[in-house]
This record gives sequence, C-alpha cells and structure tokens, in this order.
Amino acid sequence: MNAFSSHRKMRSRSLAGQVIALVMAAMLSATACGSSDGVGDSGDADPGDEGEGDLTGGEMILRDFSLPLPLFSEASAWNQSGAEAAVLPDSDDQILATYRQLIGDSSRLVPGDEELSWPFMVVNYDAFSYPIFLAGDGIDDVSIRDYDGQSWFPSPTFPAAEQEGGPVAIPPPAGRIRPAGPTGLDSDGHVVLYDPAANREYDFWQATTAEGGSGESLGGGRPGATIIAAGAIEMFDLTGAGANPPGLSSARAMGTPLLGGLLVPEDLERGAIAHALAFALPGPRNLSDDPFEPLNSDWSLPASTTETDYYSTDPDALAAGQRIRLRSGIVDDQGELIDENDLAPVTRLFLEALREHGAILVDASAGFTFYAEDIHTANLTLSDADVNELTGKPPDAPLDTEKTKWQIVMEALGRDLDRIPLASGSWPDNADPSTATVGTSNFDVIESTIEP
Repeated sequence: MNAFSSHRKMRSRSLAGQVIALVMAAMLSATACGSSDGVGDSGDADPGDEGEGDLTGGEMILRDFSLPLPLFSEASAWNQSGAEAAVLPDSDDQILATYRQLIGDSSRLVPGDEELSWPFMVVNYDAFSYPIFLAGDGIDDVSIRDYDGQSWFPSPTFPAAEQEGGPVAIPPPAGRIRPAGPTGLDSDGHVVLYDPAANREYDFWQATTAEGGSGESLGGGRPGATIIAAGAIEMFDLTGAGANPPGLSSARAMGTPLLGGLLVPEDLERGAIAHALAFALPGPRNLSDDPFEPLNSDWSLPASTTETDYYSTDPDALAAGQRIRLRSGIVDDQGELIDENDLAPVTRLFLEALREHGAILVDASAGFTFYAEDIHTANLTLSDADVNELTGKPPDAPLDTEKTKWQIVMEALGRDLDRIPLASGSWPDNADPSTATVGTSNFDVIESTIEP
C-alpha cells in the first residue's frame, strides 16, 4: 500500500455543509449568481471570512471552450450500456439498506452522528460540485496540503514527486479560477483543469487559490490566479479507461475522475446524456477490520478503492463503483406513479440516461446526490428558445437575466428530482428508521461494469 492510497480525506465538515445544500435545493431557495466576492490572489482576502457563504455567489468564470465527447474511451465504464445488465440477486436488500440510511438509519454508519432524512434525488450544480477550467502553458509546482494545513504524499501518477507535501509539477490554469464552494474551509474545493493538448484532466481536492497573511488556506469558493496547494491532485487520460489502478484514491476517495459521470452543458447541447451518471450516498460499504485496507469486494471498477472516513459496516450497503439503474416506471414517496410527461424535458433526458447507462457510486455524501458542472464555469450555449424547451416553458418566455442558462436548466431539473425518491416506503410514526420497509423501488442494483 502506498502513502497516497492510505491518506485520509477529511469530509466531516463538508458533510454538514452538504446537508445545508440539500435542504436549500429542496426548498428551491437558490439565489441569483453574483459578481466577484472581492477575494483576490494569495494574501488578498480576509482570513476571518471562513463561513459557508452563499451557495450561488462568487465570481462567474464561464468557460469558452468545449469538452470532447465522449469523455474517456468508448469501452470505459462511463460509456458502457447498462440497459441490458442483469439485476443483482441482492438488489432488493441493497436498496432497502440504502433507503433506511437515507431516511435516518445511522446504526451502521461510521461516524454515526450525521442526521439524514432525505431519500430524494438531488443534483449538485454549485456547492460541492466541479468547476472546469482550461490548463495553460508552462509548469506550476503545487504543494500537496489540505485546508487544515496537513501535508500528504502525492499520487504515484506523478512519479517524480515522491516526498510528503510534494510539490507536483502540473500545467497552470490559463486564467482566473475558483475552487468549488461554499466559500471557506467547509468546502471540498474541487477543481478540474482540462488540458486539450494532452487530452487530460487534472483533478484537485481542497484546492487553495487564496491564503491569509500567515500562509493558511482560506478554503474553497475563492477566485485566484493559480493553485497554490491542494489536498490531492490526480491526472486522467480522457481517451483512456477513466479509472485508477487498484488501491489508489484521487480527488475523490474512491479514485474516480471528477469528469467521470458529470453532467455537462455539452450533453444537453447534443440532445442526449450518452454516459453513466455519477452519484454519491451516505455510507458506502467498507467491511474491513482496517478501513484503510478495504476488501476487494467493497469496490469495483471504475472505483479503485473506497471510503475510509464516512462508510457503512452493513454488508448490504452499496459498494464503491456499483451501478444502479432506474426502472421503467417511477413513483413518488407515497408510491403513486409519476406521469413523466409532466416532467421537464431536461429531466426526461436525465431519466433516460439512468435507464440506458445507469449511475455509478463514486463518493460519500449527505444524501442521494448526483453531479453537474458548477454554475460558475458551465456555459450552456443554447438559444433562449432551446433553454425554454428544456425547462418546459413557452419558446418566447423571458429568461431570468440574473441567472445563467445552465443555472436555469439545473434548477428545473432539481425541482423535478425533488419528487423522485430512491424508493417509496413506510414505517410506524416515531419508529426507528432501521425498521422501514420498501413498498416500491425506483431503482435496481445491476451488475458492475466490465474492465475495458
């Protein structure tokens, strides 16, 4: 086991922030995108400003480049069809265990103090999402240091960087960047740098773009000119399998690339989401006596390891890299059939992807979470009429000028997903959620992807 595969990705604070993000998404209380928050480069910000911040505020740095679809090879896990994959024999048991966790059963979670009660789908498109920036020319040396100031060993993907704390030599960003929010130290601070010349992505967790006067990180959501340090850095070939060697984590604890399964504007611009989606849940399975040495059965491709900080000891919990697939008919939380013709066209595209390609478990989170590109970089280039068509509005309806087109479409998707739970179920009032039963599931657990 190498030092990189064993390091701890501290998520305890960010999980609390994700709960806030889930509640805000459910209440549809997202505010308009703001202008720059006034935070500059290293040393330009107030080190005392470490709150969670507003979820949709901050400098907009909309990208002016396109990603080459499909991302990763046609044979990669992300592009394999899931429509004909077999349902696993233990699917019902795994769905039940997952449902119970989502509605508040923490009896098998480590740690078990997170308050969970939200079985509906949520899509992260701002806080705890993934902004994408263009890599520039030259080389930057970036330290491997998280928001707590702790140094880590670099990934063996960078063989020349062998000492704790790095540095790692990577391309610099081509312009200003902003790690994902919320603003401050409660953020995961993810960043993706896309290098079109090499057809690579560079992924960062807890990227620092601004420091206080004594050199401490000011956390995520801070615009800056360069990446000074990051808690983890990984590189993936966008023509390859989109997976790490066994045992390695990445900017995600499970080792998957940040672009793997990410919903991006290019998907909607071509009229189909032709790849698997990435999702996260509370408590992915880790049954090892030593969580830093997970069992091989606790992960499958495209994951390369599993969680060590926030996991489940339930043998029926979903494992890293497992796939789920949406059933042909879906119900609400009362078990009533949902008429999909009432859903926005963007939602129907999303549901079609869940049926054709499925979704892959890539991370731990505070809820049933999917991922779309951060609204601070996502640039949807469709016409106003096309945006209205995606959201189910008349072609000539005026768009909200205080929101980007991507935000408008993602909010419409979020409103619909707020109606669609993992499953409908029941349990007596005030009873332990571990006694809940599933009436109708909207999902099946299907066989994992095959190695390319």
